[in-house]
Amino acid sequence: MIRFDPVQVEAARQGSRAALEALVNAAKGPVFNLAMRMLAHREDAEDATQEILIKIITHLGEVRDTDLAGAWAFRVATRHLSHTARLGRVERMRLSFEDFAEDLNRGQREPSHLELTEIEHQLALKEVKVGCTLAMLVCLSRPLRMAYILGDIFEMTDTEASEILEIPAGTYRQRVRRARLTVSGFLQSNCSLQSRSAPCRCENRITPALQMGRIAKGAAQLDSDQAGQKSPLEIGQDVATLEAAQRSVAIMRSNPQFASTVPSLVHQVLAQMS
Repeated sequence: MIRFDPVQVEAARQGSRAALEALVNAAKGPVFNLAMRMLAHREDAEDATQEILIKIITHLGEVRDTDLAGAWAFRVATRHLSHTARLGRVERMRLSFEDFAEDLNRGQREPSHLELTEIEHQLALKEVKVGCTLAMLVCLSRPLRMAYILGDIFEMTDTEASEILEIPAGTYRQRVRRARLTVSGFLQSNCSLQSRSAPCRCENRITPALQMGRIAKGAAQLDSDQAGQKSPLEIGQDVATLEAAQRSVAIMRSNPQFASTVPSLVHQVLAQMS
């Protein structure tokens, strides 16, 4: 969720640039994290984040209750990403879960021949895991994807999520149930973090991911916040002790809090408003 200080909201509406900048800074993190999970591509998520922040600032005067401005802003973000945002580069691939399973099973190979340092190896493991879980989300339709993200990744209640999405609670529950069954079924059949008998292992995806340019040796393209993040091996040890129904949620929640790599994003948004 987005948390706005009502005093800053009112000051921004009265023309305070400092208050406006504070609101943009408060919103950019939650919006970018939502956009990354919806679009699965850093540049697409940054573009969408900028568009959303401009919408929030432009329409701030329409908010009737400044105490609820944060919830209103998050609703603007979910509406944009669900209905307005252009198809991202990953979405344009039109992957189905069946296609994705074939892709995961293609070209798996032990990475020992790559002669990676331990740091490079761990970084590649994390990039593969993050990229895989993001691509898996994109296999869901946007309505199911958003419901799953709000409910199982952001841990909103049914009431909170249905209000944000502006749909009946029953409709939301149907969507998130369908998404959960689909994601957990896919992970159970394909992901060794979920099931030891499943064929796909993050380690064996490093070679094809490097060859196809999905990750880069020694570079963090997806997970920009490496400090303290667990490796897929550690995640696998954690989820092994959980009930099957909880494992898929633990895997999907294990992604980092994404941070935009564009330091001037706030200034770009404010420049649009000048």
